[in-house]
Amino acid sequence: MHIPEDILHFIWRFRLFQPYPLYSLSGDRIEVLHPGQYNRDAGPDFLFARLRIGGREWHGHIEIHVLSSGWKLHGHHQDVAYNAVILHVVWEGNTPCFLADGTLLPCLQLRDFIPADLLERAERLLGNLHWLPCHYALEEVPIFQKLQVLQRMGVARLEERYTGVMDLLAKFKGDWERVSFCLLSAAFGMKVNKDAFIDYSDILSLRLLKKLKGRALAIQALFFGQAGFLTGQRAPDQYMETLQVEYRYLKHAHQLQELSPHQWKFLRMRPFNFPTFKLAQLAAMYTAYPSWFSNIVHAQNLTELHNLCQEIKVPDYWERHFHFEQETQQHSTAISLPFFHLLAINAFVQLLFGYGKHIDNAEMMDRAISWLENLKKEDNSIVRRYQEYGLESSNALESQALLHLRNRYCNTRRCLSCGIALEVIRGDLCGKV
Repeated sequence: MHIPEDILHFIWRFRLFQPYPLYSLSGDRIEVLHPGQYNRDAGPDFLFARLRIGGREWHGHIEIHVLSSGWKLHGHHQDVAYNAVILHVVWEGNTPCFLADGTLLPCLQLRDFIPADLLERAERLLGNLHWLPCHYALEEVPIFQKLQVLQRMGVARLEERYTGVMDLLAKFKGDWERVSFCLLSAAFGMKVNKDAFIDYSDILSLRLLKKLKGRALAIQALFFGQAGFLTGQRAPDQYMETLQVEYRYLKHAHQLQELSPHQWKFLRMRPFNFPTFKLAQLAAMYTAYPSWFSNIVHAQNLTELHNLCQEIKVPDYWERHFHFEQETQQHSTAISLPFFHLLAINAFVQLLFGYGKHIDNAEMMDRAISWLENLKKEDNSIVRRYQEYGLESSNALESQALLHLRNRYCNTRRCLSCGIALEVIRGDLCGKV
């Protein structure tokens, strides 16, 4: 029977040979006190394991192969780095193996201790090409196990996004205020204009923004001017003409650069998501509060930040416009609650968690996690699809977890690293798997 080596890693890692008593090929009783740390780098497959072999306790590494002849085939018998291996775990022991010093290596033949139905379950799961490989058994996985997986995935997504925050911090040479502006800008761009907003955040002059404190019209001119919306066209109204005059002065005095207006997308978008309307809101946020980094890291809860967002004043012009060219019926310019949730998930939480981890402040990291737990779950196609198969989320931490699960595990078929797959393969599912 052909069996992939990664399945053997999986079996050893999660001790799926239990509750069977184990014996080496030489007849010694083996007790696994600790299977060791799974090693994805060069060297033995599991490090720092603790075993009791023939009544004697051993501390060392574990090497795993499908056939025991793999030991010599890979040259381990001549590699002193493998002298610390205390057990060779194989599917079939077809030949004895020796360490570099000539010592016979104890060998555990797993096929003697693994039930056939476990391998059948693994084969069915790993060979499934469905959108969700474990869909047929997901509803049978205990709820507590699903919750544990979602908690781990939610934190793993925060850890992954922390890497992006650190990349920004390096890019901006330790300037957390600019990191904050970049995260907020990307969130304001949402999916369609995210890249344009990120490019925009690279060029907008925060130094000049601080100098313009209290000058709302000048700040609006700076935001729209550097976005490229105030050049190359005749102003259709007095408001835009005033902004153009103000921006021409700012550009000449401070050697400003701007994006091309063609970078921004308007097609097939709700007017409330037009980049011009979002820029008006973002400019109003920085008119009211020049340092959102300080606001975010000092906020004890999301209610404080929501109150700040509700206090911002967008110019009256935008109550009848979504862009500069056409007047519309009157509408609200306030940051809506759904959009605030989007800002919280994609900017506020990321920044607080990233800053807390960077300065080793566990309280900030826990606060960021609690913010996600207190937000409603997201509503998107991935969250809805998982819900159809019995994996539901109850808050934003868990819906973020589902995105991480989809992108990093289900899409890439990393089932053997998923706690839910462990339950499916283990077979403790009331006989339905």
